[in-house]
Order: sequence, then C-alpha cells, then structure tokens
Amino acid sequence: MNDMEAVLIKAKTIASAWSQLIKEIDTKGEEHKPDYKTMTKRVHATIYIEDVNNHQVSSAVPFGENLIKKYKEELTEEYAEWYVSLTDDDKRKFDYCYAKQLFRYGETAYNTLHANVINLRPGSRRHVGVLWENEVHIPKYEDQPCWIAYKVELLNETQVRIYILYRSWDAFGGFPANIPAIVEGFKKVFKEQKLPYEIESLIATGWDTHIYEADLQAVEKIFKNNELCPMCKCIAPKHSFIQTTRGKACPECKKSM
Repeated sequence: MNDMEAVLIKAKTIASAWSQLIKEIDTKGEEHKPDYKTMTKRVHATIYIEDVNNHQVSSAVPFGENLIKKYKEELTEEYAEWYVSLTDDDKRKFDYCYAKQLFRYGETAYNTLHANVINLRPGSRRHVGVLWENEVHIPKYEDQPCWIAYKVELLNETQVRIYILYRSWDAFGGFPANIPAIVEGFKKVFKEQKLPYEIESLIATGWDTHIYEADLQAVEKIFKNNELCPMCKCIAPKHSFIQTTRGKACPECKKSM
C-alpha cells in the first residue's frame, strides 16, 4: 500500500481542475478498499478554481450536459420544498438531499444558505453551513452526505469566495456534475435575494478524493489518446496540439492567443 498523497491543484476553470485531478489520482493515488469492499485509488485533494463560470465541463467527462443540467435543477429551494413534501415511504426519498440540507436543515427547517448570504460581512470567517446532521447521520452507516460543509467569504463589495468540504468525493463521475451544480445553486440564491455578489473563486477540499476501480479503465483510456495542455491544463487529443512561440498549445489556447 502506498502513502496517502496530499495534492494541491490550481486551475483556471472547472474543466481544467477535473482534468488535473483525475490525472493526479491515476498517477499518484493510493489503493484503498473502503468498508463496502469496492477498490478505489485516492488522494487528499485541495482544489482552487479561479473561473467557475466558463468552460465548466470537459469534453472527456463520462456523461453529457443534460445530466449536469438535472443536478443544477435539483440544488434549489424549490426542489427542497418538493423533497420534504414527499412521504417517508416514497421511493424518491433517499437518506439525504443536498437541497434539503442547504435550505431546510434539520427538524427546524433552517435555511442556512439564505441566513449566511444575507448577513455577509467582509473578511468574516463565520459564514459556514453544515450539511451533516450528527444525530441522523452518525448512527447510519450507509447513504450519508459526501458533501459535509461550505463557507462563504465576502472578499469585497461584490465578490465572494466559496469553500466546499467533502468527507468522500467521487472524482471521476461526481466532481464534474456537482461542482457546476453547487456554483449554480449559490448564484441562484444571490439573484433571488437581489444581492450584487459574483463568485470570484472556489476552493474545494476532499479528505478522500477517489476514482472507483470500475472507472479507472475509462481514465486510462482517456489518457491513452489525450494529455493535459501545458497551458490551460485541460484534457485534449494528443494529435491536436499546435506548436506556438509560447510552446505547445491545445486548439482552444491557440485560438485565445
């Protein structure tokens, strides 16, 4: 067994962050078998994303834009209201729901995200929300929230930084769907509350950031015919790189020169 690697990734876009992350796990990841016996490769990861609005999805992700659109639609206050209205025996009701945890937290149905964003103070480190309910989730050993906390920091009059914390994070299939959805959820709240904020950057930390054994073959296949662009650090076909005065570049980087 290898030592657990701690990796720091700095990325211009969400697509670049995902591209770098799966490469890091594939090359440096520790083999780990969780308690449910599915082998994974994992790292401890902290990921800084500068631009959360443009180039959110890499062309190499294992699903299309429609699934990401669905995730975005489910991370809303309206979805939380619908979810809590379901009866306990409804098969659509699972053990946790991020919309509920954000907007209808616990028995008091406390809206943590709303309370945090309308009271933002510049430089404060206190605007934190927890998506893990100790009395509910500790006794359960299955279906516990993977995303467990967030923090919103007001940098100046119009810009915020979002911090995300995961106890367990599926890098291959989870990351490219949930990060755009989280961004969309926060932006929707700002808009609904008529707040002038935009997300300046996002920092996400995963204590156990992994690729499942079943997905490792797909990752190897991606990097058989693709590599990271030296400039934007996004996945691009090996044959598509162009030599420029600034070095090798993918077509998108060449276009923006």
